[in-house]
Amino acid sequence: MQDSDLSARAKIREAALGLFGTSGFGVPLRTVAQAAGVSPGLVIHHFGSKDGLRAAVDESVLAVFLERFDALPKDLPADQLSRAMANVFSDVLGPNADIRQYLRRCLLDETPAGTTIFDEMVEATRRGLELLERAGGIRADSDPEWRPFQVLSIVLGPLLMEPVMQRHIGEPAYAPEVVRRRTSANLDVLSRGLFVSSAEKRG
Repeated sequence: MQDSDLSARAKIREAALGLFGTSGFGVPLRTVAQAAGVSPGLVIHHFGSKDGLRAAVDESVLAVFLERFDALPKDLPADQLSRAMANVFSDVLGPNADIRQYLRRCLLDETPAGTTIFDEMVEATRRGLELLERAGGIRADSDPEWRPFQVLSIVLGPLLMEPVMQRHIGEPAYAPEVVRRRTSANLDVLSRGLFVSSAEKRG
């Protein structure tokens, strides 16, 4: 492709990311083309169909996460590795409202296409946890099947609740300082738990 073709493809994909997230996947291709400043025919030329365009947006969003996970250093101590994993999510989600809105739409979309992106995030999280386990950072008695879902529930919960959570925290839910505090709190819950056992009370 020529550089201009690549630029047009990227602009179409970014326009679709924003529109699909805010307005749903029923947005006409003509609307996407208008937002990207191109003709509807160029959208078809690059992506073939709306399904092809959505697949390209999914791939682009996933690539942001997967590249960061794949780049995690393999020789970090367990505590630094767990922080690095947490930072992957906070660094990707924090500054990009379009990605957050798109993921929120995908997670609530009960179609095969809507679940694909979640499935990929589960597998990426599972690989990260296996790396952390090899570094000695996971309890031996934890449930390996449930672990990735526990982590994703903590990470993606605020994303799903962002529109309503906003009223309770008094500042933007993904403002840098809020993300920093929430990431630290999440790591604390994952590493130390929240509830006090009877044995600890007696101690």
